[in-house]
Amino acid sequence: ELEKQELARKELERQELEINQPTTPQPNQETVTLTPSLIPPAAAASNFFFAGDTNRDGEINQQDEPGKEQWSLSSGSLILFNDKSGDRRKIPVWKETKVSAPRRAAMLSQIHLKLPENFNGSQVFITADSLAAPHISVFQKTDNGWQAVDISGATPLVKTSNIVLGVEAKQLADRNWNGLVNLRASATNNGIEIASSIIQMGVTPWIMPSNIAPVKEVQVSDRGSGNSEFISQLKQAVEPTGARVKIIQGDRAWMQDIQKNGYVQFPEKSQLRNFNVAVKSNSNPTSNNPAKTNSERDLSVFKIGKFSSANPVTQWADGYGNLQVTPPIPGHPMGRVYYGKSGNISFNPEILDFIQAQKIQGPPVDIDTSWLLTRQVDEIINFIPTQTPGKYIMTIASPEAGVRLLEELAGKGYGDVIINRGLSNEITVSAALKNQALIQHNLNLQQQKLYPILEKLKREFSLTDDQIIQVPAMFGYSGYAWWPNMVNSVPVNGNLLVSNPRGALIDGQDYTQERLRQLLLPFGVNVSFLDDRYYQELKGNVQSATNTVRKGEERPFWESLRNN
Repeated sequence: ELEKQELARKELERQELEINQPTTPQPNQETVTLTPSLIPPAAAASNFFFAGDTNRDGEINQQDEPGKEQWSLSSGSLILFNDKSGDRRKIPVWKETKVSAPRRAAMLSQIHLKLPENFNGSQVFITADSLAAPHISVFQKTDNGWQAVDISGATPLVKTSNIVLGVEAKQLADRNWNGLVNLRASATNNGIEIASSIIQMGVTPWIMPSNIAPVKEVQVSDRGSGNSEFISQLKQAVEPTGARVKIIQGDRAWMQDIQKNGYVQFPEKSQLRNFNVAVKSNSNPTSNNPAKTNSERDLSVFKIGKFSSANPVTQWADGYGNLQVTPPIPGHPMGRVYYGKSGNISFNPEILDFIQAQKIQGPPVDIDTSWLLTRQVDEIINFIPTQTPGKYIMTIASPEAGVRLLEELAGKGYGDVIINRGLSNEITVSAALKNQALIQHNLNLQQQKLYPILEKLKREFSLTDDQIIQVPAMFGYSGYAWWPNMVNSVPVNGNLLVSNPRGALIDGQDYTQERLRQLLLPFGVNVSFLDDRYYQELKGNVQSATNTVRKGEERPFWESLRNN
């Protein structure tokens, strides 16, 4: 046997020397060298084709050979995170050591491996780099369906001339894994490797849609009689826009905090596929189940990390209302993530690292929310689409504008008119203005907190003054919205869902409502005010009470990120 191997080695060396002689080309050479670089790329491809959809056109062919060994955001074969809808495992998917079948075969990323006739007596092995191996599964398409592939290199593939493999990722990229995998195909004959090829693949990144993206579904928890009127008004405002309202039974009041509904993109021959993927924390697995969308076959739920704070005062910082993203801004065509930070208390750092690992919507920007009861950034900042496609404005809570609105009412002789109507802190305009401690608290918030925040937002997000709307608001001493917070709103397909501020009624019209309408009028924003009294008494408002499933971009992320 040793003599046979030595003879085979010498024969290969002789053939390599012949191939490298420019005066004696061998166009009909049938054997393949140990080192692919020893033969021209075209010859290597014809002898040993091993590639995925490198150029992301939905097909696998010779055009996918160039660049297959170096993955980037803009090119290279993509892998989908592939988990069953609503799966409830006690251990993370990637910790499973034995996977016998793909979770959803239609979501496998295919690789084609074609062997020439002179490989008939050889065996083919697939191996993955050790860092990525625990996080992926590879399958081979056979007459008996998809069969698991041994990626340790110990067991050969089922031998056919045209081999089809499917790859799935057990998780998305995170702080422990960059989402890349190097797959190596090698052919051996009599124990000697006679050819090999490598491709690099990457997990398609998770993308958070901004508020200007179209809405497919608005989710809300049924709280019985407490929010029945709110749900009724929500349906009236949402359903004419083409979105649906999904009422969740037995879940928490603050739907926004449960999970962040995003998506991933994948190329197919005839269309771009967007798959819904929800990111949520790993805490309270029995009581914090995912809210399923209307397209459950496309829903995956990726659990990451645990709530970083058990302190009832700071735990809200981990709610997903505290994780938001801008629309496209200069330098960030897919938007940029921002979150609230309160001293040493920040949004879950493991999830922030997860955002960074996606390499698309980071680095995240921290906003000072130390003065808010909930520490959540969606209470002071929101991005609203305008009538002009692709254009948007940013609303920001303005305590100073709130105080000036009250002074304006008093100056017009409406001091005895009630504000915060029907709420536990119902009061007249004059009585509110006489509470100098409250008034000064809000003016101080504007100077010490909101103005610095505003300057940072303009700098980090390249915003101009004409894109910024300062919305009248007031806050109690502990940082709760003193009247229903109109910034904590939800844009839904051309309609903005806003908390009814329960302002002063002047000639049958809510003075605070009308002020918001005037501010938004130049941008063509249609407003629907909802009765969220139930939530206001619990120190939250419309966006906190709902969650949305938005459509992914129609343009592939790799076209938006050509230079990455």
